[in-house]
Amino acid sequence: MDIISKVSKIPGMIEPIEQKCLFDLVNEFNLLPNDQVVEFGSFFGKSTACLVEGLVKNKNRKPNNKVVAFDSFSCSSVGGFITHVNSFAKAGGTAHLLQESEGHLNFFPVFEHYLKNHITDGELMPVKAELQNSLPGEINQIALMHIDSPKFYEELKIIIERFFPLLRNGSIVIFQDFFYHWSGTLIAAVEAMRQMNILEYRFSAASSLVTKINNIADIETVGALDKILSDPSTVKQLIIDSIKVCNGIQCDRPNIFIPRLWLAAYQFMWEQKKPEEATNLLISFFASGGKLVQPVLDDYLEMMRQGFSTRLSYENDHKPGINTL
Repeated sequence: MDIISKVSKIPGMIEPIEQKCLFDLVNEFNLLPNDQVVEFGSFFGKSTACLVEGLVKNKNRKPNNKVVAFDSFSCSSVGGFITHVNSFAKAGGTAHLLQESEGHLNFFPVFEHYLKNHITDGELMPVKAELQNSLPGEINQIALMHIDSPKFYEELKIIIERFFPLLRNGSIVIFQDFFYHWSGTLIAAVEAMRQMNILEYRFSAASSLVTKINNIADIETVGALDKILSDPSTVKQLIIDSIKVCNGIQCDRPNIFIPRLWLAAYQFMWEQKKPEEATNLLISFFASGGKLVQPVLDDYLEMMRQGFSTRLSYENDHKPGINTL
């Protein structure tokens, strides 16, 4: 049974091409004895299952290799994510497992329902914590990291500061939703790290960008990124730079996903209250031969409905809750 069929019963938002990508990357990686696979943002466990299945079937797997999955496994009852939790749980027939308490909806029982055997067998260790409370613990080396939690640099830098120093040369980092119209500062931060020769772009799968680590981030990396990303014009230019690089790699459905990078820059400049610069980005997009295909137009209309910012919605989703298993 292929990985797509095996995880088909788990509701989730990652596409089949991303599911296979995660499985293949872990399955083919030359694991060392202390290597761990780390994920941020597991939701109901579809991506996690792909990672674990790849690990279990990896011929080089050592006894200590496992997947460590970080997620709050809950959302606020007043945020926007609760709609997705309820609809996906209903579609999977697991709505009865959701637990509501103190203004939060706990969906860890759904995750456990799908991945209990892997947890019991010691192949998977879930860690329930908001991102700001996530710590490496006993992890001392990371071979592969899948990041599907933050959409803003403000949150990504927590991972960079605490977990990137544990990567090794040749490690793989997958940025889920890199090609996403709400990911402006995340895109800029990743591109800045490319220009710092910390990582290189390899290829994409749907909205995921697969990168390889060339040099290990150190204690000064976040400080340097903070300084670089403090200038909105620099953020905009970094996103434009990333477009040029992505045009030169193996990119999945570039007519859909490359324009989303342009939209991310556009959204960011609107959020910075620079409508003229935002408008000039659209002009540059069309001048470069870009076409507004229907999925990208739908994204643009979504941005308009959201007032060109989802920051408040994100903060509502991640209001402090109970963060222990």
